Amino acid sequence: MDPIHVAETAIREAAPAIVTRHRAAGHLTWRLLHQIEDEVVAAVEATRKVNPDILRMMRASPLMGYPKNDERADFGSAGAVAVTFSIIVEAWNHVH
Repeated sequence: MDPIHVAETAIREAAPAIVTRHRAAGHLTWRLLHQIEDEVVAAVEATRKVNPDILRMMRASPLMGYPKNDERADFGSAGAVAVTFSIIVEAWNHVH
């Protein structure tokens, strides 16, 4: 299996349990999204099954300018969304 697929699969496997722990927050804010991303990445790194450089590429880059405030996370018409953010939002919308 290629390293990108391995990393994406690992992120998809880690995200639901971490999202579930944060559901009581009610709304997915930018601050919470960043926090969940940190937790998901830490969980994936702990497996030691994913190339760290590939995982770093899938994270939200500071250059993308995502806020870190308590407003609801909304990508609106964003042309690009970090892989980790996309998977976390997908899990947030499906985990109850």
